[in-house]
Amino acid sequence: MNIGLWVQGTRPRTLPASIAPVVVGAAVAWRRIGEFDICPLVYPQPESCRVGRALQTMLEGRFWPVAVLCALVALFLQIAVNFANDYSDGVRGTDDRRGDAETTSGKPRRMVASGLVPARHVLIAAGLAAALACIAGLAAVLVSHAWWLLAVGAASLVAGWCYTGGRHPYGYIGLGELGVFLFFGLVATLGTEYALAGTVDTTGVLAACCVGLNAVMILMVNNLRDIDDDRIHGKRTLAVRLGERGARAAFVCCLVVDWAGSVMLMPLLWFPAGLVPWLAVAAVQTCMIRAVMRRDFGGALGLAGAQTSAFAVCVAVAMAMDAVVS
Repeated sequence: MNIGLWVQGTRPRTLPASIAPVVVGAAVAWRRIGEFDICPLVYPQPESCRVGRALQTMLEGRFWPVAVLCALVALFLQIAVNFANDYSDGVRGTDDRRGDAETTSGKPRRMVASGLVPARHVLIAAGLAAALACIAGLAAVLVSHAWWLLAVGAASLVAGWCYTGGRHPYGYIGLGELGVFLFFGLVATLGTEYALAGTVDTTGVLAACCVGLNAVMILMVNNLRDIDDDRIHGKRTLAVRLGERGARAAFVCCLVVDWAGSVMLMPLLWFPAGLVPWLAVAAVQTCMIRAVMRRDFGGALGLAGAQTSAFAVCVAVAMAMDAVVS
C-alpha cells in the first residue's frame, strides 16, 4: 500500500475548504452565545435575563464537543467527496493521468485514472470516509439536539456523490460552483452556527457567503487548470462553458465580491481593528490573481486554500479579541 498516494488522494489542498466553514461558524456562534446574557442594569432583573443566562451556560458547556464533531463531519465528508470524485472521474475516463509522478502541468495523480489503485478500493475508501462523517454527525446531533441537521447531512452526502457520480452529475454541466457555494459555504457555516448557538444571524449569513466564495475560487482554479482535458472529455464545467478568458473574469469577479464581503464583515466582528488581520487575506488574494493570470494554476490552487484558511483564522482572531476587549 502506497500511503503517500492515498494521502495525495485526499487532495490536501482542498481540505481547508472543509474546516474553514466550521471555524467561521463556531466563531460567529460564540459571539451569538455571548449576547444571550446581555441584561439591563436594573433590579430586579427580568425573567428573560435568567432564561438567557441559563441558555448561555448550557450552550457554552457543550460548545467545544459539538465544534470538534462538526469539524470531523466536515473533514471526513470532504475526503469522501474527493475519493468519490476520483472514482467517478476515473471510471468515466475524464481524468487521463497515468504514471507515477505529477505531470509537467502540475496536475496531481488520480488513483483510479493512474491505474495504481483499483477503482473498487477507492470506492470503498469513499464509503468508509462517508461512514465516519455520519458517525460524527450523529454524535453532534445527539449532543446539540438539532435533529433537522440529519436531513442536512444526508443532503450533503447526496450532493457530494452527485457532483461527479450518478447518471447526471451536476459537476459535468457547469453547476459545480453553485453546489460548492451552497454546501461548503452556506450549509456548513450556518449549520455549524445553528448546532452551537441554536440560531443563525445576519453576521453568520455574511460570513457564510464569504466562506462559500472562497471554496468556489478553489474549484474555479482547479477547473481552469483542467479546462483543456475537461473539454476533450465532455466535462462541461463552468470554465469550459465560459472559455479561459471568461473563466478568469468570473474568477476575478468572485474574488472582488469576496473582498467586499470581507470588508463589511471584519469591522462588524471587531471594529475598527478587525480590518488589520483582513490585510493578510487581501495580500493572498493579490498573489492569487497574479498566479492565475500567469497560468500558474498549481500555485494559485495553493494560494486559494491559504486564503480560505487565512479568512477563517482572521474571523476567529477578531471574535476572540472582541470578546477580550468587551
